[in-house]
Amino acid sequence: MLKGFKKIGEYREPGADPVYEEYIGRTKSAVVPIVYLLVVSGVIKYVGESRRGYSRPLSYHKNKVMRRQREGVLSAVANGGVVEVFAIEVPHIKMMFNGANFDCYVAQDYEKYLIAQHTPEWNGRI
Repeated sequence: MLKGFKKIGEYREPGADPVYEEYIGRTKSAVVPIVYLLVVSGVIKYVGESRRGYSRPLSYHKNKVMRRQREGVLSAVANGGVVEVFAIEVPHIKMMFNGANFDCYVAQDYEKYLIAQHTPEWNGRI
């Protein structure tokens, strides 16, 4: 997997919540900025980012707004596959620009970079 990413969970069964406690314990609700990957058979299918931590990437099986991703997850597990979820925490970077000091949210730009590099099948909305 990509350098620095750690496994945070897996979707294994249709209609079931993902397994995550064996990977991250009970920290699903930790609020940390992350970039995450949904991976099937070693292929990155989706790259996303969240300011709210692990709960978003571990909720695609019931996310009705992100249809392509939800249907991809459900289809993969219905066909006997496993959707692995990997994440990396992406810290804010302190910036000074035009006389202002502020936090720069790097996760969005890192997400865009990874999407351009890997062109994941499930990125984009339908």
